[in-house]
Parts: sequence; structure tokens; C-alpha cells
Amino acid sequence: MQNVTRTGIRWRLATVFFTVALQAGAQVTTRNDTVGRLLNLWFDEGSAAGLDRITYENRDGAHSPLNTAEWPQLHVYQPTEEEKKLGAAPGAAMMVRPLALIGNASMAAPADKGGSIPRLYEASASGMNFLTNQYLSNNLFFYPSHQDHLPGWNGVGGWGDLYPTNTPWVIISQGSSGTDQPFLRAFLSATAALPRDTQRRLISARLLMPVLQSLFRQSNKPVRTQEDYFTGAAHPPVFRAENIDEERFVLAAHSLTQFAIPPLVALAVKSESPEPQNGRDYFELPVINNEKLSDSPCVIARIFRGSAFRRELTVSARRSNDIGGHPIQFHWALLQGDAHRVKIEPTSDGSEAQITLAWHPEIRSAAGLASHRVDIGVFATNGITWSAPAFITFFMLPNELRQYRDDGQLEEINYEAGNPHPGLPSSNDLRWLNLGHKMSPSEPSLAGKLLRDVLPEAAAKMLLDTAEVLAAKQENLRKLNADIQTKPQAAAALSELETALRQRVEASLPDGKTLREVVQNAFVKLAEKPDLFTANQSTILTAAKNSGNITDFFAARQRALDFRVLAEDDGGHYVLLRKPKQLSAGDIAVLRDFHLSVLALALFPEFLERSNKPAWVDPRLTTLKAWRDLHHYDNEGREIGWTRITNGREYEFDAEGRLLPDGPGGRAVPVKYARDEATGHLLFAPK
Repeated sequence: MQNVTRTGIRWRLATVFFTVALQAGAQVTTRNDTVGRLLNLWFDEGSAAGLDRITYENRDGAHSPLNTAEWPQLHVYQPTEEEKKLGAAPGAAMMVRPLALIGNASMAAPADKGGSIPRLYEASASGMNFLTNQYLSNNLFFYPSHQDHLPGWNGVGGWGDLYPTNTPWVIISQGSSGTDQPFLRAFLSATAALPRDTQRRLISARLLMPVLQSLFRQSNKPVRTQEDYFTGAAHPPVFRAENIDEERFVLAAHSLTQFAIPPLVALAVKSESPEPQNGRDYFELPVINNEKLSDSPCVIARIFRGSAFRRELTVSARRSNDIGGHPIQFHWALLQGDAHRVKIEPTSDGSEAQITLAWHPEIRSAAGLASHRVDIGVFATNGITWSAPAFITFFMLPNELRQYRDDGQLEEINYEAGNPHPGLPSSNDLRWLNLGHKMSPSEPSLAGKLLRDVLPEAAAKMLLDTAEVLAAKQENLRKLNADIQTKPQAAAALSELETALRQRVEASLPDGKTLREVVQNAFVKLAEKPDLFTANQSTILTAAKNSGNITDFFAARQRALDFRVLAEDDGGHYVLLRKPKQLSAGDIAVLRDFHLSVLALALFPEFLERSNKPAWVDPRLTTLKAWRDLHHYDNEGREIGWTRITNGREYEFDAEGRLLPDGPGGRAVPVKYARDEATGHLLFAPK
């Protein structure tokens, strides 16, 4: 990684009389900040290329246009007559331009209605191939993530990380319209800062965008050392504008000689686990016949469909190239995922690696962002500069909850997984004060009693103390809000109260866990009580009616019935279908999901806020399935079939995926799968 210092450059700038106007044609930019002055100084002295070879294209109908007046040398793409006749709509780029081109389209749909433009590309192999061609043809576009990369679940708060792969092909900005602009500016600045011969050679070799991606990722604020560059912090699927270090970026670009141009990593799959079979190892419409999303040189992407616990890939990077002919060394790194579930074994020269990866449950960052993707980065160096990464990614479908034994043998796949999170509000949310009052021993509600029973005494006391200590501040806030004369003071009072509350909720208890963590664990513990609902169903039903959540409550209860964890007896009461000690791990997961809904919809509706629906999944990646498959084995450990539970009924299948209408040992009937257009769910029936 290059080490570029700023001291000398700043000294030179200090000697320049900046009020002397440069001729407009000689200006790279009209910016008068440090970066702008550097670019104009370098161009004036002949050490920077400027932007005369670069074109800008806006594809959002000027919704978020670059201020092109700030870049006098920059060309602006004009649609051809043929394009005008076709009346091409704004949005995703659909053609690779035969130009060195930087563009943007600050557009997106809601997350569950198509999402951001990059997800449109990433949902198909053809889209991934198009992005590869752009990247290796000097085209780079910038798009906002909008709702596709926000903490939350099923749209409550956000949707989590919805990107099925990670790529070096585009820049995705955190946020919505306009958040692409700082990245556009930074990349234009770095492009202009490149030495003339370097820029010309990069464009000629179609390496401009891989090199800019390399310099950008190495210069961002989270990357302070070379080791930082081999972590997920340097290569998120979505970048934050506050992490851009534009000055560092342009200094790195300006110091890049032809001799130091980084290599281009090119990957190829040499071998991998046998393809799982549709209708036996996974269940999709007939058009889906493998797990492959991309096999490009820059991104190998897989969707983890098959039921086997592990995948093995042997990947070669021997096609990687250094334009200067230098020897290449490689580095393989796990950027996101569980190190206990991913094994990367490079050969002695690092040009090839065997990757063994096990299925992953949800991955959750410290900031609360949920993801279902494993990212592996492959980097190359010529001894001078490190390349942009190529990626190997695996995407676990969010609607699948799998149960494997310790030896990797599959027990169950639930294809309609629920929300695993209780739904605690943010630490400064005043709902914590209401929860604190429930910790009083004199508080008579079932909810308060149940939570007090599972909360450690120190946590319950701290919650109650928090509510009592901050009660005066809360009452003062109410008074300020009630009087129009004092309402302007309410904002400051609210901020003071929220700060004090956050400090208490995030304070550590004697066991080292924060109060928030202990409360979250207590709600999960409550949800795992087998008789939480059955022992209190009358009170819970009344509470659900009083909270106005009865429809959602009935839907959650019906899922527990459909998946045969609950049953209704002759008296209209609900009972567990099996005794608590007989519940499988899959049964417990279904029951926990139902009980979390009970807590949110009936017992703690004024505190918990969560989606109580099954996990949302992009319909472009899979078809919804409302069933559980429980797998069976003989005494030698060979799979003999599975039991499918759906709509309260059980169906038997043999190991080849054939229906056994007369039960195990009976006749086997081939099965066909089709999509129900009314519900969007996959249906199965005998052929």
C-alpha cells in the first residue's frame, strides 16, 4: 500500500498566490478548497492529467445532477439520435459506453418493490455480466442504497443488508437521493489528479476503474494500516460519505506512476461441490437449476440453495495480470462471516485457494445491521501497490432457518422463518421509562410479573431506578410541551432526557453486560418458555384485543398451528402438540417466533416494536414456501427422506424428492412445483 504524505504538498500550496485567476480552459475545477487548488496547481505545472478525456453521464433525469460547471474540462454525455428515438427512460445504465465515463442515477424504489439500482443488477447473472463489462471498459456509476442497507427487519426500522453479493463494479452510497454526490466529486478529483501518462495508459488498458477503486478503498478513513485494507471495514457493499478522505485519495492518485499501477485480480473456479438438484436438494421453479449468480473474473457469487451443510470451491487467481509485468503476490481474506464456518487454504504461492464454507445463520453487526452474506476478498500486489479486491460471496436466503447436527447432518429447513429479534427500541427511547415502571413489585400486570421473573435482580432494580430518577425530567418535558409559551424549550429538555436515558440503558451491570443486553436476553428467555402462551392464553388474548393487534396475533398463532407446534383441543384451548422435552430444535424456533409475537402484540405492545410476519426475501432470488422439511436417516446415517409440514398437514417424501402418498415404504410419485400467482408461494403436487 502506498504511503502518501501531505506535508510537502501543503508547503507548495502555501507558496502559491491563489487569487491569481487561471484561464478557464486551464482549470480542472472551479473549486477553491485544498483539493481544488491542488488539482489546478498540478495541471498547470503539467503533472496531472485533468479531465479532458473523461465524460460524465447523468441517468436520473437531472434529479441529482453533478454541478458540471465546477469541472470545466469534463465532457457531458449527450444521447445519440438513436437513443432519443427510443426514448430511453432514466435509471440503470443499459449500455456500456466506449468512453472513460463516470455517471450516476440517484434513483431507487422501496426495498420490497425492487429496491436500489445495484440490486436490480445483482439479482441476475445477466446483470452481473453487464457490470463486469462496465468495470473493464472504463465505466463507473454511483447509486444510492436508499432502503437496502439499514438496521431493522422486514421494514421495521429498516430491512437489513439486502445485497446478495459484494462487488468492485459500482459505488453504492449509504442513504438516498444526493448521497452519491460526494463520491462523484472524489472520483473525479482522483481521476484528474492522475499523472498524464498514467491516466492515458489506464484508459488504453481499460484499467481506469479497477485502479480508482483500489486507490479509493485504500484511502478511506477506516484504513490506516495495510492490515486494515484486508478487512470488511475497507470493503463494505455500501460506503458512507463521512469515511471519504478526498485529499488522501487525490494524493494517492497523483503519486501513481505507470510503474506502480496495481494488478487486476482475475478469478476462475477450478472445481466445486456437485450442483444440488432442484426438487431434491432445494425447491424452486424449473428455470432455476444451480446456485450460481456470477462467475465473472471479478466476482464469484453463489446463492446457498442446496440442503448440504458445506460448500467447497477451488478458485484460481492465476489469470491475474500486472500491466508492468511485475511478479504478483496474493492475499485471501474473510471480510464478512464466521471464521469458524469458513476455511481458506491458499497454495504455497497464493495463486489458488480451496475454500470450505458452511451455511451461516444471520450475521449481525455491532451497529445492528443484519446480513445473510459471506464475503471473501482476493487481493494482488506487484510489490508496490495493492489491487482492488475481487470477491467470492455466498448469500443465505433470509427466509430459511436451518437446523444442522454437530456433524453437519441436516435436521430441518423452515422455509418461512420468523423474526429472531424481540424488537427493543433505541436506547434513548422514552418507552424504556414505561418498562421501568413495570419492574415495581406492586405493578400487577402479567407482563410485569413475567419479565420480573426472568430478569436478574440487579437489572430489574436498575430499570426501576432509571424510571424513578428520570421521572421528574419526564414530567417537566410534559409541562413544557403542554404550554405553547414554553414549547420552544421542550426540544432541549427532550435532548437532555434522552441523553440521560441512553447513558443508563447502555451502562454495564456487574456481569459486564449492558442493561440493554440483559433486557434483550430476558425477552428471548421469556419467548423460549414452552408454556408462555398455553399457560396464559386467556389473559394474552384479552391483551391482544385491547392493544388493537388481534388480527396480527391470530396470524402468528395460525403459523404455529400450520407448522404443527400448537394444536386446538376440543374445548377450544390451545396446547403444545408435543411435550416440552420432545420439542425439536425446529419446533422450539417456531414456538419462539410465535412467543416473540405474543410479547410484542399482547404483553408489551407499548415497548417492543418488530415485524411479526415471516422473513421477507427478494422474489427475484427465490420463491416463497410455506413449509418445514424434517429430514430422516437410517441407522447408517443415510438420508431416507423427509416429512413436509404445511397448513397443519404432513406429507412424506423419499430421499429423491418423490411424494409418498401411502407413507414410508409405499409407492413413490414424482412431484411438480409451480407458483401460485395469487399468493406468490410455491405449490407442490403429484405429476
